[in-house]
Amino acid sequence: MASTTLRRAEILLLDPFHAGSHAAFTRRLTTGIDARWRVDTLPGRHWKWRLRGAAVHFATRWADRPTPDLLVTTSMLALCDLLALAPPLAACPSLLYFHENQLAYPSRTAAPRDNHFGFTQLTSARAATRIAFNSRYNRDSFLERAKALLTALPDAVPPGWVSEIEHKSVVLPVPLDLDPAPVDAGLGSGSAGPESSTRGAGPVILWNHRWEHDKRPDLFFAALRALDARNLPFRLALAGPRFKRWPACFGEARTRWPDRLVFFGPCEPRAAYRALLRRADLAVSTADHEFFGISMIEAAHAGAFVLVPDRLAYPEVFPSEYRYRDQNDLVDRMAACIDRWMAGTPLRADRRALTARFGQPALETFSSELSSLLPPSVAVSSVVSKNRM
Repeated sequence: MASTTLRRAEILLLDPFHAGSHAAFTRRLTTGIDARWRVDTLPGRHWKWRLRGAAVHFATRWADRPTPDLLVTTSMLALCDLLALAPPLAACPSLLYFHENQLAYPSRTAAPRDNHFGFTQLTSARAATRIAFNSRYNRDSFLERAKALLTALPDAVPPGWVSEIEHKSVVLPVPLDLDPAPVDAGLGSGSAGPESSTRGAGPVILWNHRWEHDKRPDLFFAALRALDARNLPFRLALAGPRFKRWPACFGEARTRWPDRLVFFGPCEPRAAYRALLRRADLAVSTADHEFFGISMIEAAHAGAFVLVPDRLAYPEVFPSEYRYRDQNDLVDRMAACIDRWMAGTPLRADRRALTARFGQPALETFSSELSSLLPPSVAVSSVVSKNRM
């Protein structure tokens, strides 16, 4: 596997929410791009406090240290506060990476949105040298909501705020550490042919998202109940990160379908998760919030057929054959997948043509963007050949 290099650059990466996909992003950059990395993190919890207080924490640690060549951080940090409290960091270019944006993040309740966190991200974006979004949907939803928010303010709104942000924004997909193992297109959960002893149990349907409201597990389980009402067989793998409190519908599913469950709970270590992906025949997203879609990209890369909403960031990733219009269409498409599988046609296939661009090519694009922010005397970006690794 190739590795991109910025050998002479000293890059400070501040990750204020080091967990899950944020932590994986940090690891991928710092292990895949050959630079002189300095990394500082905070645990991925208390996200509101991170947006409010992480800048002060990092400023106390870095205000008296030498200025790096480049600062990389995420939209979970109040960049204006950091640069004001740590002047040496204001002297170097900065890249602000948006994994998500708080202006378009779905609310858990019907109460009016608290725009303070989104406004913090607006001021951070204004302060950054370069702003990178993981998808066009993330960028466009942020800019659209920002225009609406600033228009509603009473006075003293600087002209051109949103257009300035747009001008210095780029879309950089998350560079993923994709499984290099070849795809076993036929076997999966036992789908090699009609003679398989597991065929009567149905295909393995995978949930591999966070167990939280914005991923809408209620809609996922509603679709499964509709399949059950049609007497369609399926098995179920319920994986993904969860917190101390997780939606009751997962426990209800465990009670309702104990004999169908092939997995339940967080799937660690990484090797075990990849093995589970290779067992899945069908992976489904019912998300209300998806700014990129790592879980579905990983499932498709491992060979599963995927069904995703025809909205959010998914149209940037998956062709129309993998996108459903609404809940009824989801149920019908899942039923068609089960019928196909029961007839002896595997759902699994080598789909790496869809996903490979999110691996090494995305890392190399990211490296080039970092290089563009550095003085020519510092930036030396190249690809180390496989033979030199």
